[in-house]
Amino acid sequence: MDAYELIKKTEEPITFVLARYFTSDLGVIRSLKKKNIPTIVLNPNNKSLTCFSRYYRGITCPRAKNDEEKYVDFLIKLGEKLNNKGVLLPVGDIELAVIFKNKSKLEKYYAFLPVDFNIVEKLLNKRRFSETVDILNIPHSKTYFLKDELEFEKILKEIVYPCILKPVQSDNFRFEFKTKLFLAKSKEELIKKYQLSILKNYEVIIQEIIPGNVRDHYGFNAYYDRKGEPNGSIMYRRIREFPHHFGNGCAIESIWEPELEEITTELVKKIGYHGIIDAEFKKDSRDNEFKIIEVNPRCWMQISLPTRCGINFPYMAYMDTIGKDFEKQMFNRKHVKWFFFPEDIYSSLLYFRKKELLINQWINSYKGKREYAVFSWDDPLPFFAMIGVIYGIYR
Repeated sequence: MDAYELIKKTEEPITFVLARYFTSDLGVIRSLKKKNIPTIVLNPNNKSLTCFSRYYRGITCPRAKNDEEKYVDFLIKLGEKLNNKGVLLPVGDIELAVIFKNKSKLEKYYAFLPVDFNIVEKLLNKRRFSETVDILNIPHSKTYFLKDELEFEKILKEIVYPCILKPVQSDNFRFEFKTKLFLAKSKEELIKKYQLSILKNYEVIIQEIIPGNVRDHYGFNAYYDRKGEPNGSIMYRRIREFPHHFGNGCAIESIWEPELEEITTELVKKIGYHGIIDAEFKKDSRDNEFKIIEVNPRCWMQISLPTRCGINFPYMAYMDTIGKDFEKQMFNRKHVKWFFFPEDIYSSLLYFRKKELLINQWINSYKGKREYAVFSWDDPLPFFAMIGVIYGIYR
């Protein structure tokens, strides 16, 4: 049954995964399949590796980042075909922002949680996020806001190098510069990166770098209910990342660290958020304190790890959005490891070259219970397609 046939025949609410990156997309559709939730991927790229999944039903859609109005019109026209209100499940910031900004236009056709764009933006917008955690006195990296040129001159005299320069809105910046932030090792480099950002009309902030290594990076994932309580939560720690310094975790491990939940829950309750949370932390080697880095109110690239550990966040989001009760799921598997092989191999090679990783440490890191970003025994084709991409067989 193809996507349009499913739309025509099913009376159940359909989940529409707003595709962005194939590891996230695969994790979401496989998690929903475990609960037999009708799912369609709205995908601007019909050559994505997600398309190789046996669970994939897709519809080609416009790119939200290129034309917001066209994207919303597409969702409305699709919604008109539904027998029941659908559920929109974004895995990217742009798509998340677009659907909440246009909630009044879309809620005739799609169910929404009782969260408005102002709350979502407090988490998506780096300036507003930093201001919020500062007001709430939640530990975070020291952040400088650039009001004007005079303010920038003042910051140049105060900041400790190296430092980082980040966009207030990250997704378009990442597409433009192929990185999510700029590292500045000197005053001259910071000025150059600042001028480049301003030239391209990006609003930016400057932050100190919290000292520590890759294993000082932690994450906390949960689904928060209407009372601001976590219904299922999981913590993890990075083993390796790619790119090195400020990249994503390409090898992570589930752990138990209650303090991460305490900090995140305080933030969620104070701002009145409801839904999926992916919070990132770094443990500061100077004071041994967890500092919050950012919070994503959406699905993320390692979303299959919680499902493997007994907590199915996409399912929770679906059930809650359509107003149905779901059982509270408990974290029950520590030390489950998640790997994204291509990036982890590249990352490991760099660690070898820098003599920061030994062969026996690398081998031992793969021991124990494992979950993979792409490979799955019951859905192996995306993995082989990925190998084909790496070796130039499939493009």
